[in-house]
Formats: sequence, C-alpha cells, structure tokens
Amino acid sequence: MTKVPKWLGDTMEVVYQRFMYETVITNVEYLDEKLKRVRFEGDFRKIKFMPGNVVKVRVNDTEYRHYTLSAFDAKTGFCEIVFYLHGLGPGSNWVEGLKMGDRAKLLGPGGKLYYSENRVNHFLFGDETSLGWMKCMEEEAERRGEFFFGFAELDEPHQDWAERLGSSVKIVGKSSEYPAQPVIDIVKEWEEDFWLTAVDTVFYLTGRTKSIQAFRKFLLSKGISSKKIKTEPYWADGKSGL
Repeated sequence: MTKVPKWLGDTMEVVYQRFMYETVITNVEYLDEKLKRVRFEGDFRKIKFMPGNVVKVRVNDTEYRHYTLSAFDAKTGFCEIVFYLHGLGPGSNWVEGLKMGDRAKLLGPGGKLYYSENRVNHFLFGDETSLGWMKCMEEEAERRGEFFFGFAELDEPHQDWAERLGSSVKIVGKSSEYPAQPVIDIVKEWEEDFWLTAVDTVFYLTGRTKSIQAFRKFLLSKGISSKKIKTEPYWADGKSGL
C-alpha cells in the first residue's frame, strides 16, 4: 500500500501507533550528490531487528514508501538508511528535504527479505536502491563468519558508490533493455561445482522488478530451488515507488 486517502493515513497512524517509532534525525551525510545517508535516533529497545528489514514511512498526507535499513542498534537507539535521490517521486522529494533535527515516524521494521540464519553462503543482487541493504547484510555475514558475495548493477556515474559505503560487492553495468543480463553473463560462466554445492547458498534479489524476474528465471534454470531465492522489489518501471 503506497497511496491512501488522507483520512485513512491519519487512521493508520492511530491504529498502528504501537508499531510506530518516533525518531529525530541526528546526522545527514551526502556520500554523493544523489546518495544520502540519514541517521534516526529513538527508543528501539523493544524491536527485534534482522538485517534486510524494511520500515514504512509516510512521505506526505496520502503516500507511503518502504526503505531498507542500512544499520540498526537497539541498545544505542539509532538506525540508518541510505537513500538514492533519483528525483522521480514523492519519496525522493521527502528524502531530499530531510535535515538535522527533523522528526520522522518509522513503522516496522518488518518485511519478508531478511538474513537467513540456516545458510552459510549468501548471494546478494541489487542496484542503487539496494546498496545500504547490501552493506548491512555484508556486515552481518562478517560478524557470523559466513561467506558473502554480491553484485550491484549500477549506472556508470554511480559505479563508485559501493566503495564510498565501504561495501565489497562487485559492480557491473546496468542494461535497461536486458535486465540483469550483465550479472547473468558473469555467473553463467562459473564452474559447475558452484551449482552442485549451492545447497548451502541463499540468493537475495532486490532492486528493479524486471531485473529480479530475469535473474530468478536464470537461477531456476540452473536448478536452484525457489525456496532458496528471496526477492524484494524496490522499484518498477513506470511506477513512482513501492
């Protein structure tokens, strides 16, 4: 649900009050002109967080957007989100206006895509909208001593963004005509041994809907069970937000 009448949005804030967290913005950092990291502080002691969780934010009177947390610490009482300022809708407009001292209500966290605790290998796929999530997942894998690798398809001007975030994901070019194809071309050349041992690997696919669909189809063709493929579309062609 990304758009609702104002009266329903007001009602939701009352009904879901116990799941909403009042926060204040305590740090704003531009890692690039279109890459903005924001820290929110609040009382998160009752929250059970898993890397990959999303929060829902009311960005204006009638619209909501989902954002994946890039960092979370219940004890200290802060979380962070890395925003891609694409300038294509109300969510981006809301993010551009965020500044130190502003207050925001976060609903959640939750979502279906989160770090799988019963696998030892973690494969991540995404784009500009996924980088904060990728960094969070990477840090969790390192903390657990588990194997992590990932690919981010980025437009050419953005191909140093992962490095600016301190992430080690591999960067590939983006094809608007052939979604996910640059990554598929790389992965299809991997040794067959990888696919035979993929029983301990979980694949997390995020970002553009068409890229997720194309990459998921490829993985299924390689014999990967659908149960080992987790998906979370962050945006779709022709839509202003998800």
